[in-house]
Amino acid sequence: MSDILNELNKSANLALNSKSTEESMKHLAKAFALFSKETTRLENVNVRLLNRFNKINYQLEKVESAMRNKISDLNAAELYLNNILKNISQGILYIDLTGVVTTYSENAQNILEIDEKIVLFNKYLDNFRDDFFGFSIKNALKFSMFPKTSYITIKTKNLKKIIKITTSLVSASSKTHRGIILLLKDVTDLQKLQIQANRNDRLNQIGQITTSIAHEIKNPLSSIRGFASLLYKDLENSKPLQDLVTYILDATKALERVTNNVLAYTREVVLDIESIDVSSMIKDIVKSIKIDESFPENVQINLSLVPSSYFIPADKDLLRSAIFNLIINAYQAMNDGGYLSISILKNISSISINISDTGEGIEKNDLDNIFTPFFTTKQRGNGLGLPQAYKIISAHLGTLDVRSILNKGTTFTITLPHERK
Repeated sequence: MSDILNELNKSANLALNSKSTEESMKHLAKAFALFSKETTRLENVNVRLLNRFNKINYQLEKVESAMRNKISDLNAAELYLNNILKNISQGILYIDLTGVVTTYSENAQNILEIDEKIVLFNKYLDNFRDDFFGFSIKNALKFSMFPKTSYITIKTKNLKKIIKITTSLVSASSKTHRGIILLLKDVTDLQKLQIQANRNDRLNQIGQITTSIAHEIKNPLSSIRGFASLLYKDLENSKPLQDLVTYILDATKALERVTNNVLAYTREVVLDIESIDVSSMIKDIVKSIKIDESFPENVQINLSLVPSSYFIPADKDLLRSAIFNLIINAYQAMNDGGYLSISILKNISSISINISDTGEGIEKNDLDNIFTPFFTTKQRGNGLGLPQAYKIISAHLGTLDVRSILNKGTTFTITLPHERK
């Protein structure tokens, strides 16, 4: 208790115990004076405290406002950086010095097809081999030993991918933020384009050579056929000799047919574009194939097509010829019967026509050559059917791909754009 309160209490007790009214009033007056003095002091203290509180509160509000602005700026920066990471075509993987993956962009997830929840903020080695990306991550973190560029081939759920990895070291910062950055780029499509470009170059070279050879053959062939025809007439009275000349005529006809096919293949494809109902076209092709006597009874055709009235820009006759050729190849590959499946899948900017069989499949070494003119594994084939189909599809700004497994079957996929640009 303070001195003033002690004196106030003492004065109050004296007033209560006073023997006279005057003495009591005197002590009460002193007590009220002391009370008034203490009240004034407390009021002054309260004012000072209130002013101090207001000052501190004002300072806290300024700090809070600055913090809010800082947090807002950080959120904006984070959103900006996340948008950059999201829109960069390459995948980004950042591994700190402790081996923890602290950045795993959406594109990296799409390329590797491993969920972010599994990888992000977990140890790298919990989900990947040390040399998964073509070099030791341990050595890279410990000794800064890594190649700037490396390539790997991975098998995902959907397909086999070729990945280009560009690696760099982050060192000009605090130790807690040091590590290595991996930039991942899926170059599978680039590889396919390179293969396709090489194939087209090869086909162009072969086309030029075969055109020249075909023209060189055609002229003497006509002479041989003409003289053989004259000889056939002159030997009218000698049937055995005339039969021998017949072999010559038949051979010249066969050779002429091959020459014409070669010249037809080497000609530039000129398209008459119109809107084609592709489902109706395939139904008509299948109907004509089924009534053909050469179509085997032990082959069953399954169709999975888009609704009719779905149109694409194409040359009806040429596209029909290419699809027809692929379907014939499919059922001819099934000597013991099987299933021939034809399906259409609508994509964002294209459609895919899949023609699958359950036949003997194609040897891996032959897959790169099946679109090369005159390459064939058939005894009676001329090796121009698939190259011609490939040429027609390419002229439609589309692609023709093949997947095959020995003794299980083959799938040809035609991809055609919705629009010609």
